[in-house]
Amino acid sequence: MPAPTKRCGLTLLSAVRLNKVRPHLFAFALLLAVTALQLVSLGGDLGLAFSSGTVPHRILFELRLPRLVVALASGGLLAILGASYQILLANPLAEPYVLGVSSAVALAAATAEVILGLGGLATMGTGVAGGMAAAALLVVFAGRTGPGATERIALFGMGLNFVLSSVLFLLLSWWQEQIGAGTLRWLFGQVPWVGPREAWLAAVSAGLALAVLVVSGRALDAVALGDDVARSLGFSAGRIRWGLVLVTSLALALVTTMTGSIGFVGLVIPHFVRLVVKPRGSRALVLTSFLWGALFLAFADGVSRRIAPPMEFPIGLITTLVGGPAFLWILARRPRGLG
Repeated sequence: MPAPTKRCGLTLLSAVRLNKVRPHLFAFALLLAVTALQLVSLGGDLGLAFSSGTVPHRILFELRLPRLVVALASGGLLAILGASYQILLANPLAEPYVLGVSSAVALAAATAEVILGLGGLATMGTGVAGGMAAAALLVVFAGRTGPGATERIALFGMGLNFVLSSVLFLLLSWWQEQIGAGTLRWLFGQVPWVGPREAWLAAVSAGLALAVLVVSGRALDAVALGDDVARSLGFSAGRIRWGLVLVTSLALALVTTMTGSIGFVGLVIPHFVRLVVKPRGSRALVLTSFLWGALFLAFADGVSRRIAPPMEFPIGLITTLVGGPAFLWILARRPRGLG
């Protein structure tokens, strides 16, 4: 009677795994519902929101939903970039801003907005160009493979980030009469009120980055084992690392032109997922990090708008106030460190 016994064992194992998954699915569904209601609630007759031509309809579909899409896309993107950079750079403290690309985006976009008086797509294009220029500098000056490659990338990115951030602070301090909520987002982050076109651009950027990282799951798993092991498995760690850095830098540049620099999402969410969800493999880590990063930033955006309306607090302050204690909790649960 070995076959029935084996079948029963597999059924019991599947039930146990399902019971482990259900709480996460329930928490995810509940948090998504609360976040969506918080961001799109109109406070009036909800039926009017679905009647074309009414003011609630325009508020919902031209303001609230696009902003929600940008928040979800940005949070998900920051989380998966943090997860991938922690693998690619073999550094548990790596996050999306460690390479200096976002600082270049913020500096270029703020220059276009504050000094040149540009806006809209012109500001976005300038920011993306600045981010890709920083990525090119990273490839030129830190692109050598071999021993110490990941350390060179991280150190060069940190140095570039410090320099560009200082220039950005100097710029905004010099042009202080023009500083307001619009320009402060380059320093502290803010989910803007955008139209459907910008929302679709953010969603497509995040979706493409997610697809690339999911397809590269096996390569990420190989790189996580070390460059020598990856080479023995038929993967070129250097090509994988730089290919993914360039692709993700473009997605990060596009989103940063809308939101500015938002801290702690890319650092905390991947470690939270590893500790609580315990995904198996890079693909599961990326997918789960995207979901929780999207929900975390959308929730933080709702909080930033409801603390003292009509004023909006920079969302980077909310993510840091929540992410800082969460990071300390993660460290307390993993006393041997994050590696």
